[in-house]
Amino acid sequence: MPGRKKPTARAAAAEPRPRPALSLFAEPVQGAVCDGVPIHTYGYTHVLAAAPDLSDDSALQVGNRAPCTKLPVKTSAEISFNRLGGTAPRMPRTEANNYLPLECIHLIDGDPQTCWCSKSLPQPDAEPVWIRLDLPAERLLTGIILRKRIPRFARLTDGSSMPLDKGAVEIGRAIPGELTIRISRDARTWETVFAGPSDDTPERHEFTCAFAAQPAKQIWILGRQLRRLENWLYSFSVAGVEVLDAAGHNVALATRGTGVTVSSTQHSLGQTRDEHHWLWPLAANLGVKWIRIGYHDDPVNWHWVEQEKGKLAMDPEADAAIDYLVERGVDIVLALGFGNRLYSNDNPARQLPQLWEWYYENPRPPTTPPALAAWADYVRFMARTYRGRVKVFEIWNEWNIGVYWGAQPNLEQYLAIARITIPILRQECPEAKVMLGSYAGYFPGLAAWSPDERATQERDSMFLAAIRALAPAVDIIGWHPFYQTDPDLPRARSYTADVRAFQAWCQDQGFRGEYCASEWSYGASYPEPTPPNWWGDFVCTEMAKAKYVARLSVQHTALACGSFFCETWGNGYYPMDLTLMRRTFGADPISPQQPQAAYYVMRNLATALEDLQPAEFAFALAGGPAELERFALQRPGERVVTLWQPGRAADDCAGTATDLLVTGRCRRVVGYDPLNGVEQELQFVCSAAETRIPGVLVRDYPLLVRLLE
Repeated sequence: MPGRKKPTARAAAAEPRPRPALSLFAEPVQGAVCDGVPIHTYGYTHVLAAAPDLSDDSALQVGNRAPCTKLPVKTSAEISFNRLGGTAPRMPRTEANNYLPLECIHLIDGDPQTCWCSKSLPQPDAEPVWIRLDLPAERLLTGIILRKRIPRFARLTDGSSMPLDKGAVEIGRAIPGELTIRISRDARTWETVFAGPSDDTPERHEFTCAFAAQPAKQIWILGRQLRRLENWLYSFSVAGVEVLDAAGHNVALATRGTGVTVSSTQHSLGQTRDEHHWLWPLAANLGVKWIRIGYHDDPVNWHWVEQEKGKLAMDPEADAAIDYLVERGVDIVLALGFGNRLYSNDNPARQLPQLWEWYYENPRPPTTPPALAAWADYVRFMARTYRGRVKVFEIWNEWNIGVYWGAQPNLEQYLAIARITIPILRQECPEAKVMLGSYAGYFPGLAAWSPDERATQERDSMFLAAIRALAPAVDIIGWHPFYQTDPDLPRARSYTADVRAFQAWCQDQGFRGEYCASEWSYGASYPEPTPPNWWGDFVCTEMAKAKYVARLSVQHTALACGSFFCETWGNGYYPMDLTLMRRTFGADPISPQQPQAAYYVMRNLATALEDLQPAEFAFALAGGPAELERFALQRPGERVVTLWQPGRAADDCAGTATDLLVTGRCRRVVGYDPLNGVEQELQFVCSAAETRIPGVLVRDYPLLVRLLE
């Protein structure tokens, strides 16, 4: 990714005048202290100010008794440059753009098309799920009905909408396989009126529990054996709850004064406004230098910016969120996209408002002259709005898959959009970089392709064809290599060689810019998600995830690639642990998030990798593991060798000793362990031609050996 540059006089003159910033994001406060280390509080999230001890074994070299000391971590503002980034879990937004369609109020609004959904779970009975209703006064009750949403329109099957998982039901149609229903007059003593199988089938539209008339003020409905729902595993989701009194009237309505609470709510990928206000500062305090926004259902997307034809406006809270990061040393990659049904669809009205527009009812991409002209207006508006604030504009995200393109992917249509977009960005924001829309996937095995295989790929691959067409016109090429990929697979083990071969291929096409792995992720879900899952069924522990995060952060740095973990934080609806924070029991309205080991490891490396660049200097290993990932890095005044054992990681790895031999002399050698965030003076011997560091312990995560001149 591009480094920080001093603005030219022309760029400075073009920057918009300062605007009053919204005060949305409170700086963290010290909420506690553990062993003398402050703990910073972001809403209900608590972050240790120093690196925690994640491993008991901190030895970096055989026989070395020198102390291991914590390397103080830096914020983004304190770091001059690194290649690490993250994708934001959508963006803050004002209430007018805060689309949360599955809140529990829909259980008592009397509308058969709206519905509630509990937070998704990896397995059917991972935690208790329940609904509680409170009547304003005690009534004589005779029955309770759970009603499903009746679909009004057929779901899209053209690839532009996420399909249902095998065996899954639609939103609002997930009655648990087992129910317990209790009623109470005082919310202390409860009587069970039903307990057992619901006997639900996909064809049934309701569940009815009738009983002899009894007085009650509270109703408590507990579900077990949850149904597989949509494409996010298991939830309890219905359109409404009816509570019948002795006269047969439904008293479970907001208009009758009834209240509702639930165990949890599916707030979507967009998160809640409170979470955004509390946790947005985490990005700047993580130490990453890049945040990518706009890649999915953000207020910067075209369909949010232009909600009425010809009227383009940015959400003030999203705008303030960009300012907040920029002012704290974080550079922005803004993905421009996607379709807008005002111009691209025959009917601009949504047919499935119970779900979010992305991934479930995507607008088609602009292809007609009027739609392309409107797209150009959107691009120009965004360029002028963020001139001087956004460092990189990306043209679409994952345009090669239907759920992001909005139709069957079409290379020529994408190229037409890119060729309209690039000149506008060059004219309006000459200081900004232009990034080819990130590709979903990458180029596994490229390094080993035969000439015939390469010719076939060059003929058939939309990614390679787009690069050939646009290589001289763009500054950055991005791809999405790994989502829960087994690191033992050949495609993972060959990644280094494949990236280098890809970079050479791009240069052959005339590309002279930079590279970016703009999304990758590993998850450590507890419990394990029930297969099959679109992201794959490889599972790993929390510690193994932290090690994979460390590997890819270092690996991409050594390959001169931006490296974006997806996502920095989030309570999103995929139970695949798509976050650096822990997924715990669901709660309503907010499910608190706390840092995983991977969060602290990423923060450690953001500091440790500051200013490091790929290098070429000779080094060798004597003894040790048969297979190692190894890279040379450098920054002014020091050379760095990084080593680790590839393949699957374990919670504990004792390490294997190897002697490291580096050409040239040095005055100090320091080892750095990113898992515990510690460094140690290493023993070494210098001869006239080389430096020998004996007994270096190589584990299944990166060790950084720093040779200081």
